[in-house]
Amino acid sequence: MSVCETGGHETLAQNDQEQGAELAGSQPDDERAFRRAFATALLGPNFLVLEGLKGILSAAGFRVIAAVSRVNDLDLAPELQQQPILLIVNAAEDLRDAVRQIELFKERYENGRVVLLADPGQFAEIPAVFRAGANGYLYMGPSLEPFIKALELVMLGETVLPKAILPLILEHKDDLRAPKTPDSFAPQLSRREKLILRHLAEGLANKVIASEIGIAQATVKVHVKSILTKIGVVNRTQAAIWAMNNGLVVGDPMKRAPGQKPPGTKQ
Repeated sequence: MSVCETGGHETLAQNDQEQGAELAGSQPDDERAFRRAFATALLGPNFLVLEGLKGILSAAGFRVIAAVSRVNDLDLAPELQQQPILLIVNAAEDLRDAVRQIELFKERYENGRVVLLADPGQFAEIPAVFRAGANGYLYMGPSLEPFIKALELVMLGETVLPKAILPLILEHKDDLRAPKTPDSFAPQLSRREKLILRHLAEGLANKVIASEIGIAQATVKVHVKSILTKIGVVNRTQAAIWAMNNGLVVGDPMKRAPGQKPPGTKQ
C-alpha cells in the first residue's frame, strides 16, 4: 500500500497549470515515456474541471485521450483498447454516481486502473469506492508533484490513498470483506509466514518486522514474496486486507501499543 500526502481540495487553479508546465520542463524522457504508455481518460460532471485537469496532466507528460461525463461516452478506438488505460474520475458532489461509473468501467475494461478524486469530507462511500474496483482515492491538494507521483504508483499496480483516511478504511474493513476461502482451498502458510503477515497488516516495514522477529531483513523480503504468491495478491495492501478477512488480525491492527506483541508471538 502507498499512503500519499495529497490533502486539500480538488481545485484546479491557474498556479496548478503553471506547476504542470514547470514539471514538464524538468522531467527526464523516461518519466514522460512511462506516463504516455497509458491511455489516460478523464471522467466527471464538470467540463471546466476536466479541461483544467487535462491541461495539467498533458503538461506533465500524460497522454490524455478523452474527457467525458459518463463511461458510456468513452468510445475507445480498437487500438486503444489493447493498451493500458488509466481512468481518473472527478467525483464532484455525487460520489455514489462516481462509484457506479467505476463499476461500469471495470466491467468493460477489467485491467484498467482507476483513480478517484474526491473532496476530503466524502468519507461515507470510501468502502464502496474500493469494492467498485478503484485503485486510488486521492485529494487534489495545493502541490502538484505528490498527485503526479500518486498516479504513477497506481499505474505501477499499487493501491494509493491519503494517510488521513487509513483509520476509516480499517474502521470499515467489514464492508470490504470478500467471502472467506474454504479451509480445503486455504493457502498453506507456515507459522512464521502468518506472523509476518500479521506484522505486515499492522503497517510495519520489513526492517521493523525483522527486528521484532529476530531474523534478517533479506529473509523477511523472501517471506513476504512467498506470502503474496500463496494468497494470490500483488501488494501489501491487498495482503493486509486478506489477513483481516481470514481472521489473522483481530481488532484494529493499527492500534497495537509499542512493544506489544501481536497474537501468536512468543512473549
